[in-house]
This record gives sequence, C-alpha cells and structure tokens, in this order.
Amino acid sequence: MTSEVMIMNRQAVALAADSAVTYGGGPEPVVTLEAEKILPLNGSVALMVYSRGDVLGRSWSQIAHAFRQSHGSTGFDTVQDCAKAFFAFVDGNRKLFPEEEEREEFEGLMRAAFLTLLNHARAMASYPGAGYEDDAEAFEAALELYRAHLAHDDSGQSRPDLAVFETLTRERFYEVYGEMLDGLIAEALGAFGQEESMRARLFDFAYMIVTKPAFLEPFAGLVFAGFGAGDIFPVYDHHYASILVDGVMKRAHDETTEVGVNDGPNAFVRTFAQADMTHAFLRGIHPLMFDMMISMNLVTNEAAAENALKEAGLGPEAVGEVMAKLQKGALPALTGQFIRAAHSVSQAEFIDPFIQVVAASGKRQIAETAKSLVELNILKTSLHMTQTGVGGEVDVVMISRTSGLEWYARKA
Repeated sequence: MTSEVMIMNRQAVALAADSAVTYGGGPEPVVTLEAEKILPLNGSVALMVYSRGDVLGRSWSQIAHAFRQSHGSTGFDTVQDCAKAFFAFVDGNRKLFPEEEEREEFEGLMRAAFLTLLNHARAMASYPGAGYEDDAEAFEAALELYRAHLAHDDSGQSRPDLAVFETLTRERFYEVYGEMLDGLIAEALGAFGQEESMRARLFDFAYMIVTKPAFLEPFAGLVFAGFGAGDIFPVYDHHYASILVDGVMKRAHDETTEVGVNDGPNAFVRTFAQADMTHAFLRGIHPLMFDMMISMNLVTNEAAAENALKEAGLGPEAVGEVMAKLQKGALPALTGQFIRAAHSVSQAEFIDPFIQVVAASGKRQIAETAKSLVELNILKTSLHMTQTGVGGEVDVVMISRTSGLEWYARKA
C-alpha cells in the first residue's frame, strides 16, 4: 500500500507521497520505506507512482531518470503529450527491458493465472451441493466465471480491448506465446487441457488477461501532473500500468474522475491508494463509520416499522405482508434520504469550506496541506498497525506556471 494526495487550484498543483512501496509482483514482494514516488520528468511535469514500484525489477525512479536523460529538455505542449512520450519511451525499449526477462515475467503471470483457476475450481467442487459431476465440469465453470469478469465490468457493460494492443491480434499472440501456453496448460491440467475446445478457451482467457482493462495482475498507478507549454491551468493525467507484453506496456487511462480546474471547480483534491484518514478529514466522518451508520439506519427503520405494526394490533401474517412492501420501497427510500442529508451536511460543513480555502491558497500552502493529509494516514497506520506498506518520510512537489517544478519537502 501507499498514501498519496494531489491538491490542485488554478495557480499550482501539489503532489505528496509517503516513502513506502512494494517491489515485485510475486508471492513474496519486498516493501521499502525509502522509495522515490514523485519523479520529475522535465521542468514542469512530474510523475507520481503508487502500488507496484517496479517494472521487471527496474524501479519507476530508474525509468523516469532514463526518460529525463532522453526527453528532459523537451517542452511538451500538454501534460497528456508528456504521458504519451513516456509510454512511447517504455514500449519496445529493449535496453531497459530485455525480451528474455519480459517473457519470464509473463510466463510467471500465466502460470499463476492457470493455478488460480485450478484452485478456484477445486474450491467450487467442494462446496456442499455444488452439483458438479466431476472436477473437469467445475474447472469449466470457474474458467467461464473468470472470462465473464474479464469481458464485462461490474455494471455488466462490455470491456473494450485496450487500444494499446490494437496490433496484438490473436494470431500474433498465439504465434509469440503459443508454445509457452501449451507447456503451462499441460503442466497444470495434463491431457484435459489439451482437448481442443478447452485449449481454445484457455488461450482466449490468456489473451483477455492481456488485452482487457481488468488488472488481475499487480499494477501501478501513474499520475502525470503539471503544466504543458499550452496549458493555462495545471493538469493531471492518471493511468494504470502493469506488465510488458510483446514489448508493449499494458496500460489503461483512468476515466472515473473527469474533473479539473480548467472547466470544473476552482480547486479539488484527489487521493490515491490508502486514503481513509484523508477522506475522514475531508468528509467529517470515517468512511467505515459512515457505512456502518447507513446499515444501522436501515436496520433501525425496519425494527421501528415492525414494532409500530405490532403495536397497531396486526397479526404476524399481516405484519409480514406489510413489511415486505415497506422493504421494497418506503424503508430504502428513508435510508436514501438519510444518506442524502448526511452528504449535504458533509459537503456544506466540511468539503466546501476546505475547497474555498484551497482555491485561494498559494503553492506553499497547498503543498503543506497535501503533506499533512498524507501524514494523517501514516499516523493512523503507526498507531493502529492496520496497514502495511505505508510510512516513511513524505515527499512533496509543487508545480506552478511561474516557477515550474519545485521541491517543498524531500527525504534526505
């Protein structure tokens, strides 16, 4: 885990990050408290990284350093152009990422995927009353569950293929990795995996892991922020990135939060990774406590309604009928009103005043605020010991149009 905060107003953007990071995507990753997570790319754009801290054993700081040597004097027109140049620098860079190491990591990922499928199938087959005739039927069911998850998001919408792998056709994928996959399938499933229909579905499963924007493998979050030559106000560009496949980094653009000071509010705050204490500060209540309050509100409303019906003299059958109707409409609506009222108070009493101050703050003030918000998460971790991989000193960068990129706080 990690804790990072970005605060932006029309004058500047501040990035703050703790110093804990996880290296390696295997079963025994290494956590260090001396990591560099805020990485200048040129004089006005920085990269902030969270979650997985390396690519094939190369830290993001090493990758960013190599990029600066090649592009550090380039004046990108937009922050997005800088992000595109960064990924273009990574793709096909065999000096940084030898093909042999890339294939070794990909083979490890595919082996883990097939073994996960197998273990999931065994668990499904052992469920009481599962109804599978044999282990093969349970495995097929597990495989279809994973394929369905890769194909559709939580709302049921189809996941599009990642544009970055537009040229990685199934034919090309099978040509490059077919022999490897056959060996792994035989290793995990034996003759069962070599049946033509099963082999085809397993190959498709492997292809979907690569080309769909569902990151089952360890991934990093990459936040590019600052000013391009053509940017009037600060901009950020958020991506997820994981493995290298056929020389190309798997990546997806995060489009869940389309906000910015250019066409949105005068200021805003964005958190990344571990951020429960930041949310508690901003909203006036801890997220877990708020969820519990919602649950308790629903339970209390139901209990009060049921008691009122009994006090009115209704019998058990009538109470059950009326409660069934209330549970479908009136009771959830009451809880919905509670949620909206709580959000309204949180917005008016905590979030709006904070944003008003941030909007009027100078770069040093938003830098200090971002640092303090990260330190809240570190303090909670230290006192409660409920999170691993969060801690160390806090690095802070501030970027403005007038002064470019400046360090506000940096570990020794």
